[in-house]
Order: sequence, then C-alpha cells, then structure tokens
Amino acid sequence: MSVRKTSLDAYNELQVSGKANTQRGKILSFLLAHSNYVDEPFSRLELSDILEIPINAISGRVRELLDDNLVQEVPYKCSISKNNVNGIKPILSVQEDFFQPDTLMHQHHF
Repeated sequence: MSVRKTSLDAYNELQVSGKANTQRGKILSFLLAHSNYVDEPFSRLELSDILEIPINAISGRVRELLDDNLVQEVPYKCSISKNNVNGIKPILSVQEDFFQPDTLMHQHHF
C-alpha cells in the first residue's frame, strides 16, 4: 500500500475542510472530476481558460500539487497554444488500480 496521499484523499479533505473553493481545490477537483471520463491531461493554459484563474496562479498551484504528489505531468499537445507541453493529470492511487477487475484477474490467474 502507498503511504502517499492520493489525489482522491486530498480531494475529500478539501471538501470536508471547505477549502475546495480555493484555487488549489478548484484545480484538483476539476482534474479529478474529468479523470473519470477523460483520460487526457490538461495544459496549464487550458486550466487557466476553463477555470478562469490567471495563468501565473495556475502555475503556482500546479507546482504545489506536483510537489505533494497529487498530480503528474505527462506529454501533451495543448489545444489552445498547439504547443507540446507537460499536461497535468491526477495521480491514481495504487489501491484504485489494484481493485480493477482486469488487475485482479491477472494477479490471481483466474
């Protein structure tokens, strides 16, 4: 098991503490909400545009989320700038991956 806090754990803490309305909370909440049905990352510029948060604030909050191992950077082509950038995705927990049916079948050789 991972001792690292997962993105979902952090999201739940933000909801309980009332900090979900902070810039950091809005970014993480948005990424988690979209990770359920979109497997693509978002660029900092896209996050700024969608969430209506200035790019400099997005960059700072994303750095904090990266430092806390709640999000990860992956290669991505920004839909706004058309540049290749580091896209941002939430980190999925080991536990969530472990309980996926395909993972269980492979581990137990059903």
